[in-house]
Amino acid sequence: MPHVDPRSIIYVAGLTCAVMTMVLWGVRRNLPVAMPGVPAWSMAPLLCAASTVFFSLDQRLPGFVVMLAGNALLMSGLGLFYFGSLRFWHQSCPWRSWTAGGAALLAAMSYFYCFQPDFRARTMLFAGSMAVCAFAHARLLQRHGKGFSCRLSVIVLATLCGVSMLRAATTFWLDAPDSTRVMQMPMQQLYAVSFHLAALLLSIGGLLMLSERVRYEFEHQASHDSLTGAFTRRTLFQAGEREWTRWTRYGRPFSVLLLDIDRFKSINDRWGHPTGDKVLQECTTLIAALLRSGDALGRYGGEEFVVVLGETDGAAAWMAAERIRQALEQHRAPDLPAYTASIGVATAAAGDTGFGNLLKRADMALYQAKASGRNRSIAL
Repeated sequence: MPHVDPRSIIYVAGLTCAVMTMVLWGVRRNLPVAMPGVPAWSMAPLLCAASTVFFSLDQRLPGFVVMLAGNALLMSGLGLFYFGSLRFWHQSCPWRSWTAGGAALLAAMSYFYCFQPDFRARTMLFAGSMAVCAFAHARLLQRHGKGFSCRLSVIVLATLCGVSMLRAATTFWLDAPDSTRVMQMPMQQLYAVSFHLAALLLSIGGLLMLSERVRYEFEHQASHDSLTGAFTRRTLFQAGEREWTRWTRYGRPFSVLLLDIDRFKSINDRWGHPTGDKVLQECTTLIAALLRSGDALGRYGGEEFVVVLGETDGAAAWMAAERIRQALEQHRAPDLPAYTASIGVATAAAGDTGFGNLLKRADMALYQAKASGRNRSIAL
């Protein structure tokens, strides 16, 4: 590595960052849905590539212009990676405070270039600030991200943070006030490689996170009802079959609730279908709030919902049904009509032949609840 010219590192890194910009922009244009954070991720490697243009023009342009523009672009590029991740994970973006901090950093570096020239002070300021940015970015991904793409990005950012801190801590021992960024020194070369390689790997990490998010969106659309967000009928049956297998193998009790909103057709006829849709959405939200994390709520069809309750015997299932029924009866929304629901309850028993048979018993119980006056829970 001592024989590697830092300029060559900068040239190659700049070219790869420019290529990643084109890749990210191309992916962005072909996404099935707009995703927050992607525009910032697309611009970030372009700014990092632009910084290499200024660094490569050292001794051809005034040194102050190269220092100020190159560092400003590199800092902005790494900052945009961070802001893009904030947007991607739906976090607030404190761009005002970070912009003010960046301006203060460039002003301090300008002072140590024009009025009290000292390469060491500039290196300590810039490397220390970039370590803070990399640490904040890694902490964000560690807290909100998951999967291989986030782990890769966290490793890259943690490495960049460590190298930047090491560079800032050792500059007063390794450098002289008149040193330059292109000097043939292993530490400076490692520092240059870290920044530009991090920009490349963070672009790849962004692409992988996009891929994971798109896959999740498609899987969510395939398994969840588009109106209510509850499971689709197919996914619901898969959850029911899993509980049925657990019951047949291990004797773990489970129950099913079949819920139907009372007189839902009259709500549509009187208030209109958009209001009926809102009632279905609100009903789903109210039911989901009363369920445990392992329970499954699905839309069975129209205004009917099914709840699969694992580890729940008949008595507990009936109590759960009553809590749901009472919550729907008592809830009032200013822009929606009052409504109630009837619920049929069935618990897996020796005579059942499968999940479909259990659901059929819940349907029979629901029919009895309707015939008995509605707004009640009946178990069979």
